[in-house]
Amino acid sequence: MLVDKIHLLVQGGRGGNGCESYFHRIDRKIIPNGGDGGDGGSVIFRASHNAPTLERLKMKQHLIAPSGDHGSGSNKRGACGEDLVVLVPIGVSIFNRVTGLAIRDLNHEGEEVIIARGGKGGVGNIGDKKAMLGEEGEWLEVELQLLLSADVFLVGLPNSGKSELLHSLTKAHIEGKDYPFSTKSPVLGMYEYEEYKQISICELPSIFAGSTQGHGLGTYFLKHLAKAKVILYMLDPTLQFSKTLSEGYQTLKKIVCGQNQAFSQLPNAIVVTKIDLCEDPGKVQEEMERLGQLYFLISAKTGEGIESLMEFLKEQTESGRHA
Repeated sequence: MLVDKIHLLVQGGRGGNGCESYFHRIDRKIIPNGGDGGDGGSVIFRASHNAPTLERLKMKQHLIAPSGDHGSGSNKRGACGEDLVVLVPIGVSIFNRVTGLAIRDLNHEGEEVIIARGGKGGVGNIGDKKAMLGEEGEWLEVELQLLLSADVFLVGLPNSGKSELLHSLTKAHIEGKDYPFSTKSPVLGMYEYEEYKQISICELPSIFAGSTQGHGLGTYFLKHLAKAKVILYMLDPTLQFSKTLSEGYQTLKKIVCGQNQAFSQLPNAIVVTKIDLCEDPGKVQEEMERLGQLYFLISAKTGEGIESLMEFLKEQTESGRHA
């Protein structure tokens, strides 16, 4: 399962204190010689292909940059705290959790943003200045959101065979529980073919007519379709969650396009699963023909129709890469 949103508390390092120190000259004159404190380090988020997943970043929810060192006598300035550079996945969006305002999208390797600046070091008493404490570093509650990048997204009604298809194609870990909404968050797998060619496939949690009212698992995860090359609308011919296949398809399409009208322009196809369990495959085919949409009748269990489906996906994804 993939974590696509986390909350973190980020804090810049405290500035070092300025030093109050005096040098007693041989002529008994007293010279203030306290050095300034060093600045605290800042917290910087940097996009990287080598970044840990959001799930791993979540394990350390409070990120604090090193503080600056205190100043000392003989006009010695304290060392500045090192910046804390946090590697985050490419494509992450960063928000101020309190205000909800966007801070930055990091979409390219090496792109970075300062999230919390370190505090300024305190002034020492050199030059008869008043020694001062270092400033606290900035702190901020942030939310990191990541849009999953995949070639193909599986969108379907509950028990529509999404998990079974994903597992048969990619061997992605599926718990195999045969009940509605067993997939709680997006699951990503990789289909490999020929030499070094791959198609990334993401299964999204199920949606149904009540999802837009917050029932089931809602529709939040449909945001990931923004990076889809192909959407497969998955339907179950046993009709557990719709009166007809056509009604099921219209329900899925309405919810997806209601999330973002731009999703209607993405290449897509209907996939009727579990065709091996269907009493009258000919009737299913007739209904699909009346819809006038591209469709595939498959069985992940027997392999029926899988080859045709994958040829379609190869063509779509490869043409997209060369565009």
